[in-house]
Amino acid sequence: MGLIFKMAAVALCGALLAAFLRPHTPVFGILTALICGLVLLYAVMEPIGQIFNALAGFLTAAGISGAIYLPVIKAVGIAVIVHLTAQVCRDAGEGALGSKLELAGMIAAIAACIPLMEQVFAMLEAMLL
Repeated sequence: MGLIFKMAAVALCGALLAAFLRPHTPVFGILTALICGLVLLYAVMEPIGQIFNALAGFLTAAGISGAIYLPVIKAVGIAVIVHLTAQVCRDAGEGALGSKLELAGMIAAIAACIPLMEQVFAMLEAMLL
């Protein structure tokens, strides 16, 4: 619980500093917001690791193969990274670049899920034959 209050304080300070700097030097305003975002992401790295370890433990205990859940985790990771980066692009006034990044992210997420699709089709084939 204490982590979220620290993160909220960092975000608030970063937003206020960026809002103050943006009218005078837009580049420093954008950089301030970007650095603040990176600090926040770094702060949640340990909880993210705990989530992935717990999820892997649950799926292993359930007897689910890593080949099934790994593509899904990769696709979710791609989606999160693309969403955050596209928002930074939009904050920098590059909305078109953010949209193109999101399209590229969709394609990358689909490509990451190809092994999962292959397993689903193999399972369907085995069921039908």
